[in-house]
Amino acid sequence: MKILVGISGSIGVLGIHAHLISLMMEEEVEEVRAVMTPTAARFLNPRALESFLRHPVHVDPWTDPGPGFSPPDLVQGVDLYLVAPASATTLSRCAAGSAENLVASCYLAHTGPVAFAPVMSREMWEHPAVLRNLALLKKYGACLLPPGKGYLVTARKHDRGAICPYPVMWSRLKALVDEKRVEGRPVEENPEDERSEEETQGRGAARQTPD
Repeated sequence: MKILVGISGSIGVLGIHAHLISLMMEEEVEEVRAVMTPTAARFLNPRALESFLRHPVHVDPWTDPGPGFSPPDLVQGVDLYLVAPASATTLSRCAAGSAENLVASCYLAHTGPVAFAPVMSREMWEHPAVLRNLALLKKYGACLLPPGKGYLVTARKHDRGAICPYPVMWSRLKALVDEKRVEGRPVEENPEDERSEEETQGRGAARQTPD
């Protein structure tokens, strides 16, 4: 399984490395790559993630070093696109179909399974605008991962709104990819059914007699 993680500028980005490492340790996971929004890159240096992902972490195709690239290039061959943490701004951009940054562009370019792990305060979670965007993303086929409960820096208290706990996240991501693979698998013909059909036709021909 190849996973691309879109990291947006939520305060939850400060702990995303633990989830990335956990994904890399899964037996089914072959590769984990990441892209970031410019805001996320202000919270966490992309070079720090590159040190253990062993792949370039892209932020902006106009300013990143190295050869040029496009969102279709980045999502090619990816089995799952996970946006984590997903800020309210990123949810809004993706729901609106905006390609304003690389994380949102990869969402629009990826045709396979997509999951969002929103991270924000309870008040933001419950705002009608955020609920509308979540409903739209779900309508478009995305998997919405439930929030966890933890210490929210912005609210300075323990509350619902932290990133989805990893065990819950992984079980849902694996089920999402497995379901997609089953849907895309061709239906195999049963040899027994073929023999039964041939026998039926043979019996029918044997009953026919010339006039």
